[in-house]
Amino acid sequence: MKTHRKLFTDIATIFNPFGNDEKVRLTYDSVSYYCIHEEPRELPHDTYYEPDEDEEIQRQQSVLMMAFQEKVAMLLRAKSKSVGILLPLPKGKYRVDITVTTPRYADEIPLLLVMKSVLDGINKEIIENDREIYECNIRYDQKPVYSKSTKPTSDESLKIEIYDMVSLGAPKIEVSGDFYIVPKQSPILRDGGDRLIITDSDRHSDISARLKRKMKIATCKSYSIDMCFTGNTDDKDIDNMALIYYPILGDLGINEAQVHSLHLEKHKSTTSPSIETHVKCKTP
Repeated sequence: MKTHRKLFTDIATIFNPFGNDEKVRLTYDSVSYYCIHEEPRELPHDTYYEPDEDEEIQRQQSVLMMAFQEKVAMLLRAKSKSVGILLPLPKGKYRVDITVTTPRYADEIPLLLVMKSVLDGINKEIIENDREIYECNIRYDQKPVYSKSTKPTSDESLKIEIYDMVSLGAPKIEVSGDFYIVPKQSPILRDGGDRLIITDSDRHSDISARLKRKMKIATCKSYSIDMCFTGNTDDKDIDNMALIYYPILGDLGINEAQVHSLHLEKHKSTTSPSIETHVKCKTP
């Protein structure tokens, strides 16, 4: 990601209720780009918390979400079998492209949470470990909203393409289907355990407070967002890293209804850890 605008530098203080506040260097332009110079963090899974002693962990997942994820896995299994591809795919580096076509508005199906739901459906059965996903794209296409007198051909559809980033070429697996799309939802915890205090979950507010001093995102009807995570990323999930830093965009004035394209990628580096984000006005 490159920018030709004048860059500003600043230091964000990340407040820690247990002490040892952090200082994080930022660089950014005035309207569309910012870089956070730190080792990328990832939000722990929703079910990561500290149960009471001898307490059995019980979680109740959304039935609709689980059915959606199984539908995703089923389509990919069926396609793989039809073309003779053994699952899970060999260990490697993969890119996943997702296209959502729906009459719903974008804020009803937030792209990052739809992405996470799809990747959870892919995990283990299709790709043995979703940490092998080094790039993911998701695009929102709104269908016309039909009147009551007009019967649509289908409510909404999902297209998924999985690419081998080493061999390049055509998708390794490509599927599409018409069914109801369900974003990632947190489970209900029913065991009385105490959640751990995860300070990283509020990290975005301390960072965005410094960015807002000189940065104002250009006004646009819809946006395309690029996020690149560089550092010790091989053992981190691309979607869980985004969950830490994506809320910065909301703090800067972008709401879910305006995000129509989201691109995530990660790169291994031992010398220059960073999180780069580039906001672009989306063109048809």
